[in-house]
Amino acid sequence: MARRHDSIIVTFVYKTGLAIQRMRTNQTVKPYRSVTDPRAARLSALASLLASLVLLTSCRTSEMPLAGTWKTYHNPRYNFEFPYPSSWTAEPPPDNQDGQAFRDPKNPQAEIRGWAGHQVKPITTKQAQQQTAPVPSSKANFTTAQGLSGALNVNIGPEISSMTLALQQGDIRYHWQARSPSQQFDDYYRFFYYIAQQYRVPPPSQQP
Repeated sequence: MARRHDSIIVTFVYKTGLAIQRMRTNQTVKPYRSVTDPRAARLSALASLLASLVLLTSCRTSEMPLAGTWKTYHNPRYNFEFPYPSSWTAEPPPDNQDGQAFRDPKNPQAEIRGWAGHQVKPITTKQAQQQTAPVPSSKANFTTAQGLSGALNVNIGPEISSMTLALQQGDIRYHWQARSPSQQFDDYYRFFYYIAQQYRVPPPSQQP
């Protein structure tokens, strides 16, 4: 009888892991049928508990650097800044100095980068007369520690997944992006989210 119970538990663990894997690869998972048998209900509850444990253990925080191991990148042209791990390597900046990227030396496909640029659109006299108030942004879903609202988007791809932040301050558009292999994105997610929160831009009076 004990072997039978162990077999049932192993089957549930396997199905739970398979369901989680399918969710990660954006595949449809068929819902389980309702359970009426009390013993089956207990096993179903056990399966849910095991699924929660699997999810918790998969969201590791080992990728978070320890205190005191951070550096701050400061852009010399647009004066924005964000933290990055001191162990990460800096990529050569572009000639226009609009930003820079940093890579994880242990995982070169994992990187963070920030950049900015002016968003100047010509406005005719008639358009200027009609524009009595700034158009509110409907895409803002994120607030940085600095208190600036922006749009934070997460894209889960088959191979590479990314987190992208866009902020608008005056006529300058600020961007930040983090990416990693999709199979490791859950390991980096909290780490990326923290850096996005710490992204800072200069006040309008100090913009270039």
